[in-house]
Amino acid sequence: MTVDAFPEEYRPAEREKLKTQLVNEGLRQIAGRGWTTPDGTRTRIYLLRFHGPRFVDAFQGCTLSTGLTNVSALEADPVWSEVKRSRRNDLGRDGAASGPSWHSAQDVTLYQEAKPAGDEQVRMGCVQSGDIQALVLQTRKGEAPVVPFHQTVILQSQLLG
Repeated sequence: MTVDAFPEEYRPAEREKLKTQLVNEGLRQIAGRGWTTPDGTRTRIYLLRFHGPRFVDAFQGCTLSTGLTNVSALEADPVWSEVKRSRRNDLGRDGAASGPSWHSAQDVTLYQEAKPAGDEQVRMGCVQSGDIQALVLQTRKGEAPVVPFHQTVILQSQLLG
């Protein structure tokens, strides 16, 4: 995917700034894939490969203040935030050597569109793995279900791990 196509997920006012940042901050490649399920849930996954992990840290397109198209504001995913706060093990590895090999909840950040949402609710997941920043977007008319979104992000994290 080209550096010109990726910023279409962001508000028009943010696109040129994002494109410039990507070009100047070490972006090597962007890959994207998307699909729509029979219930109307639309999922898009973007993998941005940078020259190294420090370049990924500088990427501003996957934060709470990210200006996505048709989204007035984002907030932290409350279910995911609670898991991170309580350090429960139901979404990740408990530190045991025999546990599943995927990133801990600290390496994954999830957001959802703040209420009131528009016609479609947007959920955004950010996974960092080495020189890769994954951006997972899921939208659905009404409300985008939380469990399939979490599953999608966890599976993407496992693929990158």
